[in-house]
Amino acid sequence: MKNKITVLFIVLSLLLVFSIGVMAEQPQEGGELVFSIGSDIDDFNPFTNQTLTFIKTFGFNCYESLLHIGPDMEHVPDLATSWERVDPKTYRFNIREDVKFHNGEILTAEDVKFSIEYTQDPDLGSWLQPYFANVDEIKIIDDYSIEITLTEVSPTLLDDLSMLKIIKKGTEDELRQTPIGTGAFEFVSWSPNERIVLERFDDYWEEGKPYLEKLVLRPIPDSTIQLTNLEAGTINMLEGLPVSEIERIQSADTLKIITTDLSNETLLFEVGINNVEPFQNEKVMQALVHAFPRDIVKDSVFEGLGSIITSIYPTGAQFYKEMPAIEYNEDKAKELLAEAGYEDGFEFTIEVLSGNIEHEQTAVIYQNSLRNIGIDAKINIQEMSQWLDKYVNRSFDMIVNWYPMAGTDPSIYNNQILLPLVKEVLPDPDYLVELINKGAREEDQEARERIYHEIQEIVFAKKPIIPVLETPILYAAEDDVKGVEVNPVGHLFFKNTWLEK
Repeated sequence: MKNKITVLFIVLSLLLVFSIGVMAEQPQEGGELVFSIGSDIDDFNPFTNQTLTFIKTFGFNCYESLLHIGPDMEHVPDLATSWERVDPKTYRFNIREDVKFHNGEILTAEDVKFSIEYTQDPDLGSWLQPYFANVDEIKIIDDYSIEITLTEVSPTLLDDLSMLKIIKKGTEDELRQTPIGTGAFEFVSWSPNERIVLERFDDYWEEGKPYLEKLVLRPIPDSTIQLTNLEAGTINMLEGLPVSEIERIQSADTLKIITTDLSNETLLFEVGINNVEPFQNEKVMQALVHAFPRDIVKDSVFEGLGSIITSIYPTGAQFYKEMPAIEYNEDKAKELLAEAGYEDGFEFTIEVLSGNIEHEQTAVIYQNSLRNIGIDAKINIQEMSQWLDKYVNRSFDMIVNWYPMAGTDPSIYNNQILLPLVKEVLPDPDYLVELINKGAREEDQEARERIYHEIQEIVFAKKPIIPVLETPILYAAEDDVKGVEVNPVGHLFFKNTWLEK
C-alpha cells in the first residue's frame, strides 16, 4: 500500500510540474514591451517613409497589407482572405468583412482601390510607385472584393502588395503625424528622439489579439547603449544585434537571440570579369571559389549562424536550385591556376564599404586564403560615395555586397543586382540577359522554373557573383518575451507577442 501511495505521489507531482510548464507557455494578456529601434521614426506615412526601421517594425504593427510574407517565404493572408489569378494579367482579391480602422471606420474595397491609386499618384512621389506602375485598372466587384488588371504580366504583384499598407480614403493628409491603420496596435503619442507609444487596438479583427497592452518604440542609435539598456532591463528587446555581440547575449542568463529559420539576406562578392584579364579564364574563377573559406567566415565572423550558399538566390526564394557544393581546397585552387597559366599568381583589388565590420572581416579572411595560393588581393575600404561610384559603374575588380531580397520572386533580384552586373562584366552577356528578361515576362510557372534554374546554372559556371552566406537576421530580447514573429525579410509582428510574468 505504501509503495502504491509513493508511486501515486510521484505521478501527481510530475503532472503538476508538467501542468505548470504548460500554463507558463500559455499567452498572457497585458504588459508593456519596450523595443529599441536604431533611429527615430519622424514620418508615419507608409507611402513616403522607406526607412527599414519604419517598414520592418511600425509598418507591420500599426498598418496592415492585403497579405504578408510568412516564415517560410510563403504569402499569408492579412486584410485579404483569399485571392486568385483570373488570367495572366488579372487578380481577384476577397477582403475581410470584419475590419475596422483605428478611427472606427470600416474597411471596404474602396479603401484598397484608393490605397493603390494613391501610391500611383506622381505628385505624391511614393517609393512604392514603380511597384504599381503596371496596374491598369482596379475594379470593385462589391464592397469586399476587387479585381486588379495589369498592363503586362507581373510575377511580383503579390510581393508588391505585401509592402503596400491599406489606409482609409480621406485620411491620407493626416498620416505624417497621425497614422491611422488597421493593425493590432494604434498610435498614441510620439516624443521625438525619445519614444513612440502604441497601444492595443481593442477592435482589432483577430479576436483576442494582441496580447500586449502597450508597445513602446525607443530610438537608440548606438548599439552599445542598446545592449547596456537591455542588460539593465530598461528595454525588453532590440533590433539589429551586431554579430560581434552574439556571444555576449548567449552568455547572459536572462537574455536570448531571436532569429529566423530562413534568411533572404545574402552576402556576396560581385566580380568585374571584364576588368581583370585572369578572371576571363574559367579555371581561374574556379580557383577563386575553391580558395574561399566559407566555413571559416561562417564560424569566425557570424559565430556559426547563417547558411553557406552556392546559388545566387536565397533558399527561400521561388525557383531556388541547390548548386553543387564547392569544397575549400587550396591545393585544388593552385592546380587550377597552374592549368590556366597563372601559377605565379596575379593581383586585384576587393572594394569594401567602410563601417561594415562583417564585410571587412570576410574580405580579410579571403585575402589571407588567396595569398596562400599566390594571389595578391588588396582590400580597398571606401566611404559610401566612393564605394557606390565603383558599384554603379561596375568599375571594380571585385566588390563585397549584401542584398536583402525584397520578396519571394527572383525577378526582383535579377533586375536590381544581376542584370546591370552581367551587362557590364561578362564578355558574352546576351543569352543570360535574354533569359533574365524572359523570366520576368513568362506566364507559365513551369517554364519560369526552367528559366530560373538555367540562370542559376549559368551564374554558377561563369561566376560574375560568388555567393557566400545567407546571413542571419538577429534580434536580442529578454527571456520572458514570447511569441515575436520575424519573417525572412526581417519584418516584425508583435500581435502574438506576450510577456511571461
